[in-house]
Amino acid sequence: MVTEHPKIKAIIFDLDGTLIDSYHDIGIAMNKALHSCGYKTFPVEDYKGFIGNGLHELILKVLPSTAQTKKKTEEITELFNKYYDLAWRDNTRLFPGMLYLIQMCISRRNKVAILSNKPHYFTKAMIRFFFRGKLINHTKNPFGIYSGEQKDKPLKPDPTIALELAERLKVKPEHIAFIGDTDVDIQTAKNAGMISIGAAWGYRSADELKKAGADYVFNTPTELATMLNTLPNCP
Repeated sequence: MVTEHPKIKAIIFDLDGTLIDSYHDIGIAMNKALHSCGYKTFPVEDYKGFIGNGLHELILKVLPSTAQTKKKTEEITELFNKYYDLAWRDNTRLFPGMLYLIQMCISRRNKVAILSNKPHYFTKAMIRFFFRGKLINHTKNPFGIYSGEQKDKPLKPDPTIALELAERLKVKPEHIAFIGDTDVDIQTAKNAGMISIGAAWGYRSADELKKAGADYVFNTPTELATMLNTLPNCP
């Protein structure tokens, strides 16, 4: 971890486990998909440790090894998408203090973006639902730049899309903080040459994020907002 003040001009956020607390609805939808096919389901809490690497990897984690065929994973994917599309609003919420953190970014004129391994369709829907201007006392959704999982595009921790977002933000990678709750996010930041910030309010512990090599780790969004407020605004 580093101790000197970083020069942050923009922030890229992970979505699940960082901006939004979503594991419950993901778990319910996946369990329904598994049950529909006659497979073992899991305690919903277990999904905190399952998510982060994209839908395909999630399916491989919950399907028996003998069922991990192309046909079966495609079937589970289709079922999950159907159930999740109906239920992702049921229990998913912003983490406490998240709106304050976003408002702090806006007031400091830090540009913001989202990079998620969640399918792009759901990433887009959730951004529109949770970050409409009126919800954050802003004239428009601040997350106009974002990317979810898309066909033929690499997932995190590959830095390709993070660097594409940097270009769209028009900010050099070394002045971008990448915030996430898993080692995948920390590695993405490092691979992209960005400042890595661990979100210990999410689905991994502060110790895990430190071991992953995070430059900074915060226990709450408010703690991170407080730190940002001490930094000089970068031109």
